[in-house]
Amino acid sequence: MTIIRQLPTFLVAASLLTGSGCALTRKKLNPNLAFPKQLYQNGITHSDDVLDELGPPLKMTAMPHGYAFMYESLYTKELQLGFGLPIPVIKWFKFVVALADYDHKVLIYQFDDDHRLVCSGGNETSFDLGNSTAIQPIITYQPMFDTSDVENEVVSFVEWPAFCLMPLAQTLNRAQSLDTGTVGLEQRGTAPQAGQRSSEMHK
Repeated sequence: MTIIRQLPTFLVAASLLTGSGCALTRKKLNPNLAFPKQLYQNGITHSDDVLDELGPPLKMTAMPHGYAFMYESLYTKELQLGFGLPIPVIKWFKFVVALADYDHKVLIYQFDDDHRLVCSGGNETSFDLGNSTAIQPIITYQPMFDTSDVENEVVSFVEWPAFCLMPLAQTLNRAQSLDTGTVGLEQRGTAPQAGQRSSEMHK
């Protein structure tokens, strides 16, 4: 489930004369995630059946009288087009126009104390990240869209003790954390101004 980074591919034609070229960057997380082929039934399907077909979940949490699994996959793509002018000094820079978007898929399964399915849901959505412009040196490449909020890996073990160093309000509320808590899950890319995080106090 690690993020697979595909190096940008440059197609430069007569770069010293025109400084033109393009770059394409793709990033993937859990790209083989697919909706289950078999029909899962509430009260009948065992959590082992889900694990056998989908593998270990990306996140899991305790729930009242049970627990839940969450599976996610994403695919981000950024396309850059660069243009230059054959003018002294200026020819060493390029004017860049970039477009980006990403596809997101999520599956959630809730089980009871007997490991039987209580409910499930899934969604697949495509997002347009918009466009951007910049000026860059002709021989360099710099991503113009920050997608780190949807690319972060599974919570690291060092984040568990790190909660003790947070401000008091957050420390007392750590059991309700959507990263390492026991009361729910949160999809990647959710804005901190929305949902449960909006009530947290920050310095």
